[in-house]
Amino acid sequence: MEPKQAWGAFSIIVVLADTIAVALLIDLEYEPVLVAAIALIALLVYFYVLYKRYHVEVVPENDIMQFEDPDDLRILCTIYGLESKGNDAELRNRLLAFARAHGDSAFVWVAPKTVQFFGTALEMPPTAGATRTTGAKSLLEERTKSEANLSRVKRCPICNAKVPRKGSICKECGADLGFYVALGASKVGKLVLSEKAGEVRRKLRYEVPSLREDR
Repeated sequence: MEPKQAWGAFSIIVVLADTIAVALLIDLEYEPVLVAAIALIALLVYFYVLYKRYHVEVVPENDIMQFEDPDDLRILCTIYGLESKGNDAELRNRLLAFARAHGDSAFVWVAPKTVQFFGTALEMPPTAGATRTTGAKSLLEERTKSEANLSRVKRCPICNAKVPRKGSICKECGADLGFYVALGASKVGKLVLSEKAGEVRRKLRYEVPSLREDR
């Protein structure tokens, strides 16, 4: 089952559960208008989070090759619902295969295994005549622009430390500022940054080595 159809089936379960909850609360003599309003807000939040989190941008093959840190590759695999175990080569090959499979789409639906499992119970046929969008943002293009405007960046997007006056490497965590600033220009990049920043800041509390060792 495709992730988009799995989410459609899973959403039916969520809507049914929401409807049953409303019926039970009204039966318990709660204010019908208030209960209905809360139920509607809950559904709106669910669909908003669903769209923002699981309708993600496809990173092109060339851009995947720009990811050098294994943690970045692992986070990206997790975002796409892929297996996140293995070495650098395995992770990169997994991502490259995903990018090739969705090379004609700018955005793609992804889903965790739990949703795939529940979605199978209410499997829905694929929508006929679905259109695909093209023209995903290129990290390479954004990186060129961001490196030219690094003077505008005041804080490292990973550890929030002040950026150095010269160079594009953060002295605090070793992050490549040009790379991560460009990454933040895309939807999926923001997800990677959010996970990466939390992970790195936790590590920095215990004074672990930087993301990139001095060569």
